Amino acid sequence: MANWTTFALILTIFGLSSKAFAGDVAGCLPSLERALCYSPPMEHWAIDQENIPRNLRAYQERRCLPVPTNLKTTLLSVYDKFPREIQQAFCEIKKIFIVSGDVSYGALADFYFDPATVRIQQGEWNPRFSGKPIGYVLEISEKNRFKGETASAYATRVLRARFGSAAGNVEQLPLGVYETPFAENGALATTIVHEIGHMLGRAQKMTSTYFLPFSEGAWSKVSFKLEDGSYSLRHATPEYSSRMLQKTLSNSDVRPTLDLFRRAGVATLYGATSPQEDLAEFFMLNYYGNLKWSLQGEVVFDLQREIATNAAFKTKKDIINRFMSQPEPFSLKNRGVVSGELGPM
Repeated sequence: MANWTTFALILTIFGLSSKAFAGDVAGCLPSLERALCYSPPMEHWAIDQENIPRNLRAYQERRCLPVPTNLKTTLLSVYDKFPREIQQAFCEIKKIFIVSGDVSYGALADFYFDPATVRIQQGEWNPRFSGKPIGYVLEISEKNRFKGETASAYATRVLRARFGSAAGNVEQLPLGVYETPFAENGALATTIVHEIGHMLGRAQKMTSTYFLPFSEGAWSKVSFKLEDGSYSLRHATPEYSSRMLQKTLSNSDVRPTLDLFRRAGVATLYGATSPQEDLAEFFMLNYYGNLKWSLQGEVVFDLQREIATNAAFKTKKDIINRFMSQPEPFSLKNRGVVSGELGPM
């Protein structure tokens, strides 16, 4: 530890961020390595509701193959650059599935339940589930996150995907300018931090999960409203929200979208889809928040500036910091049984 302290001091003297060269400062690297698992894709246990206890056990305890060396090396190099606040989440993760093959997602996080506590009852619409979470599952797509993509390229690609009516005029769409210490692994690293944001939300009951009924808490109220059992983004018209979800925004929507970001207090269109995704996106951006959107060479949205001046962004930062100031913000020791009628995944 003395050697690391000396090294960190040298970095500070030369103006280099110790965050970018963290090492295993949280001591969770052994937990990460024990949790690693290389596996084929598997449907989430809640999608097939015929035999949930069996499906849950199969999902959590799937057969593992050895993780290919290049994938493990990449993941460990990413972990090594995370700040302690992020690294500590890995002490709570029971399984990290690096998923081979073709899947539609980049990564996802979920509770790891004690199977002995799982109970299923008949619900009004869907089965009613209850179970005690004792950790987390993290899934990461090999194909979609380990092929090398910068954070800037990923942020740009995800935003532009919702401008389906823009056709070939992509040069008129926003470009993400996004610096992180992860170089070509930026998309992998920031995706993982996004999923860790979901873990914090689950541990601290910050937003609704896939259990019904949905509820509106302090986080959700900042940028969303709950009406007739569903969320919608504040300040967005129903027509705009529909086209956003259907990924059919056009070039003429670019500047209105950036204005909507400021009014609603969101920084990405993916975060604008639900309070859960907004929380995960903002948690990630709380640690790697130098995201700027530029349009034809002009910076038209600067997240750091918005956090400093925009009440909605400042409120969200305060909420994150309050929960993260706890000694073990991701711990489930006091979480108790999770229960509810299974809703949409």
